[in-house]
Formats: sequence, C-alpha cells, structure tokens
Amino acid sequence: MKKRKIPIPMPKSRFYKVVCKNCGAENVVFSHATYRARCKVCGIQIVEPTGGRAKIINAEIIAELG
Repeated sequence: MKKRKIPIPMPKSRFYKVVCKNCGAENVVFSHATYRARCKVCGIQIVEPTGGRAKIINAEIIAELG
C-alpha cells in the first residue's frame, strides 16, 4: 500500500522590514503582531494589533522577510 504525500501547510504570517515615515529608520515587525510596536529611533507607534493581521501605520513595507 502506497503512502500518500501529505502537504505541509505554509504559515500565513511573515516578518516585514518597514521604514518609519517620521524618521526614516528601518524596523522589522511581525505581520500578526499582538503588541503595539514602536520605532526604535523616534518612538512613534508603527504597528496596531487588530486581533488577526496587524495594521501597519506610520510606516511603509519595503521587504517581506522569510
């Protein structure tokens, strides 16, 4: 009897490299963040948790990591 290949599901979450609109600093944030992430340089809030996928505010996504 042949064994069936069971596909392994890929995670839907990602890490993003974002650049702060206020100071231009690069930060790495999680797409499903459960905390309010702040910029490392100026301290402005760049991630708003929403219960699922986090809303990225005051920043632009420049790269998707992993």
